[in-house]
Amino acid sequence: MRTARLLARTAWLVLGLMIGCEEDSRSQVPVRGTVFYRGVPLTAGLIVFAPDATRGTNGPLARAEVQPDGSYQLHTDGALGASPGWYRVTVMALAPSTAAPGAEPSVPRSLLPDKYRDPELSGLVRQVKAGQENRLDFHLD
Repeated sequence: MRTARLLARTAWLVLGLMIGCEEDSRSQVPVRGTVFYRGVPLTAGLIVFAPDATRGTNGPLARAEVQPDGSYQLHTDGALGASPGWYRVTVMALAPSTAAPGAEPSVPRSLLPDKYRDPELSGLVRQVKAGQENRLDFHLD
């Protein structure tokens, strides 16, 4: 049941990414970094920055695909960067499906602890600062 709830929250985050909000991309600043899990760069996944309304940040989600070297570069509504402010961060990485051709696909298996897929539980909070490129690395346990 807990896994289903986390998958539902992840689906809502992804849906929010697709819908997004209109925003002037000139106010966005570059955000890049590397995601590590247990000291090793994560080789695939999705990182999502959700504006933290409790700290006064509103607007669309920023997201990035984690590259094979663990690096990421945020985009918001298709434009490079993110708006300045505070964000709650989630990271999702799923194992590739191992279902045989023609077989019913199995439930994807997370490569990270479940807490990292939930902005309420991840403990990952970062500030994107105006007027500079932001290098935000994550070291997950």
